[in-house]
Amino acid sequence: MKKDFYCNNNDVCIVGIGCVLPEANNPKAFWDNILNGHCSIREMPEERFKKHLYFSSDKNEEDKAYSNKAAFISDDQLKETCKNSGLDFSNNNRLQIMSIEATRQALSCLRSGSLKKAQKNTSVFLGCMEMEESFILEKIFLHRERSFKEYIKRGRLKNGKRIFEAIKKHFNKDDKFNERAKIASAFTTSVLNAIKKRFDIGGEGILIDAACASSLAALDVAVGALRSYKTDLVITGGIEGNLSVETFVLFSKVGAMSAGICHPFDKSADGLSQGEGAVIFILQRVEDALRDKNKIYGVVRSVGGSSDGRSSSLFSPSLGGQILAYERAYDGIDKKSVDYIECHGTGTKIGDAMEIKSLNEFFNKGRIPIGSIKSLIGHTKAAACAASILKCILMLENKVIPPSKYIKSSLAPQSGAVYLNNAPVNILRKDKPLRFGISSFGFGNINYHFILDEFRGGDKLIRLEKNKIPQEKISIIGNGFAQPDKINIKSLATSFKIPLKSIPSIDKTQLLALASVVDAFERSNIDINSFDKERVSVIAAFSLGLDFALDFVERIRYFEFKDALDFVDKKSLDYMVNYKNRFPVITEDTGHGVLNNVIAGRICNAFDFKGKNFNVDSDLCSFPAALGIAVREIERWGNIIILVFCDEKLNKTKTRVERNNISCLLLAPLSLAKKNNYPIFKLIKEVNYNEQL
Repeated sequence: MKKDFYCNNNDVCIVGIGCVLPEANNPKAFWDNILNGHCSIREMPEERFKKHLYFSSDKNEEDKAYSNKAAFISDDQLKETCKNSGLDFSNNNRLQIMSIEATRQALSCLRSGSLKKAQKNTSVFLGCMEMEESFILEKIFLHRERSFKEYIKRGRLKNGKRIFEAIKKHFNKDDKFNERAKIASAFTTSVLNAIKKRFDIGGEGILIDAACASSLAALDVAVGALRSYKTDLVITGGIEGNLSVETFVLFSKVGAMSAGICHPFDKSADGLSQGEGAVIFILQRVEDALRDKNKIYGVVRSVGGSSDGRSSSLFSPSLGGQILAYERAYDGIDKKSVDYIECHGTGTKIGDAMEIKSLNEFFNKGRIPIGSIKSLIGHTKAAACAASILKCILMLENKVIPPSKYIKSSLAPQSGAVYLNNAPVNILRKDKPLRFGISSFGFGNINYHFILDEFRGGDKLIRLEKNKIPQEKISIIGNGFAQPDKINIKSLATSFKIPLKSIPSIDKTQLLALASVVDAFERSNIDINSFDKERVSVIAAFSLGLDFALDFVERIRYFEFKDALDFVDKKSLDYMVNYKNRFPVITEDTGHGVLNNVIAGRICNAFDFKGKNFNVDSDLCSFPAALGIAVREIERWGNIIILVFCDEKLNKTKTRVERNNISCLLLAPLSLAKKNNYPIFKLIKEVNYNEQL
């Protein structure tokens, strides 16, 4: 049956919108900036990027960035945000402030009583790919604090107490704050706890990490939860609060950073510009939105996700992977019905060229206007696609396609299926609702495409009975393990063709996850080639903040500590240099090695799996949270899920999450397992947060 322009009662719609974005504290201000073509990309403030320490126009200089431009949210804007939400600026970090205010705005769109009806069954699924900026700095300070105290105790560091006091003063720390921060800075999920506590929400709270596609992956998970009636209201979207200098260095070493301002799809573009912010949506089933008389901003028509499978690089875009995401999104939908496409469009030469090529090849006929919000607010990473969706919602409301005024020489060929408009285009009302496509791609070779439909009150509503929604029984067909002390990392890397020179830049968790998958297949005696690899998805369950990501920060922040010690003697300075050199030099391989979602991405790459891949973070409950999502994915699509996870414990003394034995579960529909004679170790009947296997 064609899916065009109708609604089922359990289809999902957007009923609330909110945002805190650079120079835009609400959706109206954001739309005004879009219409005016106002670009918020500018030089970072000194307090967040000390140019004399971290900037160098020499792209080859070690541990330095060649750009300090980004679309950032100033402290003055954050203070204004705090006033709106009644928050204390000094006791909340920027990620919490932005997220709470954007959530407040989105919930305020609901008619009175909507939230109260569903409060205890409201879930939070947010796209988030990295720790908040201040969390990272707090961890590094605490680590250095312990190190200095040990050196002082042993009498090995001259002027030790004086040095330590200088560092505390430089970082504006006091002992009471340090004690409070040891736990608070351990988990990025504290932002979920803040939202749930503020709005008295009782459902699931989960961060979804698919790198730059995180917010669309989170929305896809939210849709699955609503359609399966596991929740009645969802807070979703994307949040990003990390513009630390390390991100500038990393993008510089990868060669993806613009030296100026990013210009997506222009031939002059030389890379991306970073951004930050929070964009929040409230989702409901259509039947519930109509019952509650909530305004429907748009209908989630379809979401298609894919992995590139075996490809040359975890950072390089893939034509086949992008087209596969389009094919899955438009399955049963006429691709000629699309009125506009909001692209990923980062401004990188390879990425933009590949996206134009994939669009032209898939849509092949017609002339579809395209654009990218990143030209105005930079690449907001985990919040990137949420910003794109918000732009499209505002376009539907205002019936205008805003211009890409900066375009001088377009990458899109005149004869192609897509083009960039440099003047506003008024959208004419059609017989059928408007339809927009929205793309988002992420490091780790994950691709998503989302179809957003305009909602018209006269649309036909097709009723599906709740008890007739199929629920496939789920079986565990394999399990494997990898113990750090029993794995030969070099041998493992060689077997997966990972260059040995790259190993120092890769968090060992990623490699151990590969070993656990191998072990699962060997123990189960399953031929991996018996799987339909296009239908195998990989979900990882790890809290954000891999060890190597923190080590990477420690190396870069050497300059910060050195700057604080302008009086140091040579012995003390030698100590600082030696400490820095404990950590590997930052190279293009570092990017692969520091990201949580790449755990799942490496597995897809190694075994040529082409389903979705992402990471789930729910504090120390990440495994049962991921298991619940995996079950819903199998019920929706009937695919195979590879779930990797580990025992995680918070070491309060070291303020780090300790990860031990990595495990892997192979999950499949019971019918598929029986059909292929796979071993069935256990049936999963119900998932709860205390589930242990």
